[in-house]
Amino acid sequence: MRHQIVSLSILFLFLFSIGCQDKKNPADTAPETSRLPAFGGEWVLEWENKTHIIKIQPEDQTVLWNGTEGLSLELDSVGIRLRPSDEETIKGYFLYSDLKPKSWIGTWENRVVRLIRKGTQE
Repeated sequence: MRHQIVSLSILFLFLFSIGCQDKKNPADTAPETSRLPAFGGEWVLEWENKTHIIKIQPEDQTVLWNGTEGLSLELDSVGIRLRPSDEETIKGYFLYSDLKPKSWIGTWENRVVRLIRKGTQE
């Protein structure tokens, strides 16, 4: 009887440990950068009656805002998130599927915006 209790206890602990493992959401995993559309480079964002330059550098996952650091680049399976380095809230989100050669529709502070690739006319 004691042997059965020990066996059941071990089985219970084993099953409990499997259930408690941290499971990563596949949507949070970004594909390899080489398999993504070319989203790096300089983009123009018109925001609150001003023009801002966003330079996305996917190689080192940094973003320059008007020539200065301050935004970090986070990739997931469907798009990119632009987040201030000192905040947890997301400033912008852009889906890979919405990327066009000269423009990219996404959201910025919960508003729909369009980035224009710098150096192109649309």
